[in-house]
Amino acid sequence: MRYLVLILALILAACQTKSGEVHPRMPQMVVPVDPAEPPQPRDGTLQQGIEVGEITLDGSAAGQIGEVGAISRNDLREALINTLASRGLLAASRPAYRLDMRIDGARTPTIPGPFETEVSVAATYVLTDAATGSEVWRTTEETSVQRKITAGFPEPVLMERDALEQAIRDSIARMLSQLYRR
Repeated sequence: MRYLVLILALILAACQTKSGEVHPRMPQMVVPVDPAEPPQPRDGTLQQGIEVGEITLDGSAAGQIGEVGAISRNDLREALINTLASRGLLAASRPAYRLDMRIDGARTPTIPGPFETEVSVAATYVLTDAATGSEVWRTTEETSVQRKITAGFPEPVLMERDALEQAIRDSIARMLSQLYRR
């Protein structure tokens, strides 16, 4: 029995993503830094650091996002972490704020179309003071992305997953824009 546990532990360790590698879907959801973006938010206190808190998939989002390319809460969490880190907003330790993300609406086609697809995502972002737990800021962003086949015949599920990743990236980008202007 002891050897079986050891073998299973080695197999699980071999399946882990190697250090420095990124989950295959997560990079498509990370918002790249735009050179036109201000170097820091108007509210300089955000430079004290933000931690990514709870990621929630409510209602239709739980089924829709899970079925389209199996995007998980961890994928969404890593996308937020990497987006904040690339801007110097992620807390190394003792964060001043916590950012929670709740996707409470997602709409994907019931039957993926062979030539076009549209995906919509409604996400709410809540920034709370880490010390007091009081809400500091909130925004809800609704994004919609459409994909059409222009050449070739890609699989509809891949087209849907690409549209979902783009909708999430657009949602995070809009949230950042609001956060920078708060």
